[in-house]
Amino acid sequence: MGDKSLIIENSTMKLILLLSYILVLLFSSSCRKLEYSPNQKFDKNTPRNINANNLNRLLATPGDDTIRFVLSGDSQAAYDDLGTFISKVNATKGIDFVILNGDISDFGLLQEFKWIESFYSKLNAPYLAVIGNHDHSANGLYVYQRMYSEQLDFSFIYKGLKFVCHNTNSREYKFNGTVPDLDYLRSQFKTEAGVTGYFAIAHVPPTNGDFDKKLFAEYGEILTKNGKVYAVLNAHIDRETIQYPYSSTLPVITTNSLYNRHFLVVEVVNNKFKFYDVEF
Repeated sequence: MGDKSLIIENSTMKLILLLSYILVLLFSSSCRKLEYSPNQKFDKNTPRNINANNLNRLLATPGDDTIRFVLSGDSQAAYDDLGTFISKVNATKGIDFVILNGDISDFGLLQEFKWIESFYSKLNAPYLAVIGNHDHSANGLYVYQRMYSEQLDFSFIYKGLKFVCHNTNSREYKFNGTVPDLDYLRSQFKTEAGVTGYFAIAHVPPTNGDFDKKLFAEYGEILTKNGKVYAVLNAHIDRETIQYPYSSTLPVITTNSLYNRHFLVVEVVNNKFKFYDVEF
């Protein structure tokens, strides 16, 4: 999780953020001139349909035979580090797109989403955001669906690879057996003509206690059945790990958090997959 000074700084940042919203709420109740509320879901400047718009950008971009993308996660409270992150990614050659793999926000507040988007919008490459468990807090689910994607499960095909992004935040649904949506995943991981490989992308890894353990085995069966899934890509646990809970050929990979100043670069070249960590 980083050294003690970083942990203290992160806790302080979160406390300041929370206190600022409490102060706004207090002043709002005594001064009607203030229009912002921490319960606000959108405003006239809130961007919409970011995932769809950026996907259109991606699919309209001619590429080469190398697919290279960034896996980043847990941007909440990483505000002091995001400018450096953006500069590092923009300086990395050949990045096709960037995944923001959940926990965009800490408290599910509109302003948090807007702060993060103000940084990610400066990326040279288009980016797509997946929902995290913290993004279900307060009005976060509504904000995510309005800003990024009405569908929490979505997929796209890029240069012969299929990317299946899906919601694995089971705890937020009281482990009721609906998250992840196994029927959706079965349909998405069927063998398709022209698709040479697959990636499963979600915030909570299947090996974590926030994933519905009742769905663990069947989830793995779906991902291993077609034999073409390169990896399961996750975030959530604030450290880089690689595990093989289902098969020796199917890695479950988590990226370190942006607050810890790390992200992953994932590459597929001539049907060969590799990834590496980048510190910034």
